[in-house]
This record gives sequence, C-alpha cells and structure tokens, in this order.
Amino acid sequence: MNDFEDWVRELNAFLSNTARVTEEWAEHTLHTTVEVADTFAEELEKQIRPTLERWADEVDQSLEPLETALGDEIERFTDEFIEIVNPVVVPLVGALETWVEAMAAPINSHVDPVVNEHTTCIGCKHYYGQAHGGQMLVCAMYPYGPDAETCPDWESVWGQPPNNE
Repeated sequence: MNDFEDWVRELNAFLSNTARVTEEWAEHTLHTTVEVADTFAEELEKQIRPTLERWADEVDQSLEPLETALGDEIERFTDEFIEIVNPVVVPLVGALETWVEAMAAPINSHVDPVVNEHTTCIGCKHYYGQAHGGQMLVCAMYPYGPDAETCPDWESVWGQPPNNE
C-alpha cells in the first residue's frame, strides 16, 4: 500500500471515531439536559404550587362577596321582573285559554256527536252533549236527541257563508 491509501484509511477511521464520539456526546448531553429540565420543573412546581394555591384561595375569598351580591341582585331583579310581567302575562294567558276554548268549540261540537252516536247533531251549534245526573243532555230542544234522521232545528256551527252578490 502506498502512503495515500494509508492516509485515506487513517482519515476515514478518524472521521468514524469522531462521528461516534460526537454522537455519544450529543446523546449524553441531551439525556442530561432532559434530566435537568425534569428536575427543574419538579422543583419549580414544588416552590410555586403553594403560592399559586394561596393566590387561588385569596381570589376565591375576595370573589365571595361579589358572588353573594350578584346572587342577591339577580334574585331582586327576578322578583321585580315577575311583578312587572305577571299583570300583563296572566290576563293574556287567560284570554288565550278562552280563545282556544272558543276556537275548539266547533270542533268539539262536530266531533262529540260522532263519539256519542248522535250523528244527526254533527256540526249543529245547539249540540250540548254533556251528562248530568248520569243522563246525556244532547241539546235543549231535544234532550235525548232528535228522533228523526234529520233535525228541523239544526244550525251550522260555522254559520252561513257571506253572500257575495
């Protein structure tokens, strides 16, 4: 072998050894850095945790009067709101109930005779269909219902359509 080949072989060995040593050094440095960082974080947590917990307790204690005051204020506002809204809403609800009953009356008058087997009375505005003392009162004119298949006093629940002449 000549000197050049020896020199290349020695350079190659030197570079391989340098790479291995550098890799070991980097791994060791990284491992040590991670251990130091973990230790530092644990120690920092030990030192800071009591202070943070004390601060949190102090903040909670300082907010308690505010929470109480807000709760009282919300309760007062709710009471006042109910006092203002009730006089308006209660009559509206009553009126709505009355309106719904009035709107449902034709439907009840139309449906109940079918259920009660008074088919002649279907849709008649005179239909009553309520039981009193165990007896069914169909209407004032025919308490037990008309005897014929048609009723001479039958009038529509919905009234007459307007004359558009």
